[in-house]
Amino acid sequence: MIEGYDVVVVGTGAPGLTGALRAADRGLKVLVLEKAEVVGGTAALTGGGLWAPTNKWLVELGVEDSLEEVQTYLDHTVGDRTPRSMQQAFLHAAAPTIDWLATKGVRFTRLWGFPDYAPDQPGGRIDGRAIAPKTVKPAVAATIPWPLREKLPYGDGGPPMPAFDLGGLLFGGRSLVGQLLLACRDAGVEIWTSCAFHDLINEADRVVGVVSERGEIAAPAGVLLAAGGFEHNPEMRAEYQLPFVREGRWSLGVASNTGDGLRAGLALGAATDLLEDSWWTPAFERPDGPSFLLWERTAPLGFVVDQSGRRWGNEGIAYNEYGQHMRLDDARLPSYLVFDARGLGRYGFAGLQPDQDPTPWVEAGCLRRADSIDGLGIPGLGETTARWNAMAVAGVDEDFGRGAEGSFERHLLAVFLGYGGLAPTSHEFPNPSLAPVTEGPFYAAPVVLGDLGTKGGLVCDEHGRVMRPDGSAIAGLYACGNTMASVMGHTYPGPGSCITPGMAFAWLAADDMERA
Repeated sequence: MIEGYDVVVVGTGAPGLTGALRAADRGLKVLVLEKAEVVGGTAALTGGGLWAPTNKWLVELGVEDSLEEVQTYLDHTVGDRTPRSMQQAFLHAAAPTIDWLATKGVRFTRLWGFPDYAPDQPGGRIDGRAIAPKTVKPAVAATIPWPLREKLPYGDGGPPMPAFDLGGLLFGGRSLVGQLLLACRDAGVEIWTSCAFHDLINEADRVVGVVSERGEIAAPAGVLLAAGGFEHNPEMRAEYQLPFVREGRWSLGVASNTGDGLRAGLALGAATDLLEDSWWTPAFERPDGPSFLLWERTAPLGFVVDQSGRRWGNEGIAYNEYGQHMRLDDARLPSYLVFDARGLGRYGFAGLQPDQDPTPWVEAGCLRRADSIDGLGIPGLGETTARWNAMAVAGVDEDFGRGAEGSFERHLLAVFLGYGGLAPTSHEFPNPSLAPVTEGPFYAAPVVLGDLGTKGGLVCDEHGRVMRPDGSAIAGLYACGNTMASVMGHTYPGPGSCITPGMAFAWLAADDMERA
């Protein structure tokens, strides 16, 4: 058995690296295992937003908030689906985790323009509580000793979200992971890439190490499972989730997320929760893989219909909520985003640039194209389009209120439409989220149910300890991130409310290991 380490962390996403850094800062010798050749997991491909109310970066910018107000918000979003004690543990650890990371050189700023995802609920904020990592300069990024994920090949089951070439700058999730890697380097954390985790070593009813690609490794202080979810494990999805998501075909999580941590915990009798749920998002299957549909549903590009040609909701609501609504009716799987040549030429779509010929996508079967609305072959679409066009000209979505004054999606338009030169020089219609679909050729893009990872996992307590169904803790075993059952229940309260609890409970787990 390989000895010399106190703690083994499985996974190099933001939660795992936070736990590793905290444990090292507490005087423990830490080894992190990553089965991929590169580090960062799905976190390295996200926008890197975090939801840690009352943290120092928000306080310094004058954001007046309180944990009592945030708990009120959670009461009206998460509710009692998860224990209040766990919600309180997250709230009381999230800001301290971020504040502590600042002492280790990890820098953030406010994520301007992103509201809470249910800002109309009591305690919600239309101006948001999110922060984002500051950009890392090329000279600093070049000192990271481990290979940071740059992008996923589109064919490996991951999302087509390449890290744009900005001269070596790290931004978004790559900045978050990059800064954590630099802090881990300075703290003496070791990271082994291309080293898969296989199993836990359990002796005398306590986890004391792991079995890895390189052999057995002792971890007398504890093992932290931060290996992501099971979105790319077809067998697990078949067992725990509904038929239309069983294969994980449209998941945007990294392909290495196959439930390794969940499987190991189950073998020791761990309790689980929320296995039927995921961090849902509408997605579009490009020729090279699934794509996250975000701004496309909010911009004045077009509208979404079900298979009978009817709109079924406000296209601009938060992506997890939209995905939850998609699951309610088989006729919505898939749905279709309908737009015209004007919308495509002004905004592009799913990475298809405004000046790019969409013919290859049409020939690949990803897009339908026709010279008339009826030619798209969707029953009832003509009537829906006529109603949509009239409402767009009038500036009021009488059916679902899209783009109404003060709405979630209207607040985001200034953010989304400012990225990549998407904003039009002028918008000639009264509602910034609506525009008529009148100029051929016309397009219909299938909208499928994707996810950013599975949400269910091992049940943990307020210290990140993995629990049994009888309420006892499995000694020496901790979990965080998507390996842990989410404290957010079936909801997604704000940008970063997936990654941030993972980081907070990793921080708490490391402290518990040091005390044990």
